[in-house]
Amino acid sequence: MNRAFLTIAVLGASVLAATGAQAQSSAPNAEANPRGQMSSWTPTAESSYAKSAIQSAGYSSVNSLMRASDGSWHAVAMKNNAKVAVTLDRAGQVTAN
Repeated sequence: MNRAFLTIAVLGASVLAATGAQAQSSAPNAEANPRGQMSSWTPTAESSYAKSAIQSAGYSSVNSLMRASDGSWHAVAMKNNAKVAVTLDRAGQVTAN
């Protein structure tokens, strides 16, 4: 009886070990699958967001977009056929300078 129990225990342990190794090898790896990992925020995404926020505030031809050290964005844009310096602050407010 002890021999049968020992055989079943060893067989069960080897099955669990094999299953665990297979699960680890099939887990996605950032290096092996770079498309599976998405960056949540990039500098390009930030500048695109800033430009669209300025455009949503009624400005067009947004250019010279630069980020300041305080996190605000500064640009030159057009409104009513005039060039205007604008600022997008961290709260999302667009103001003309």
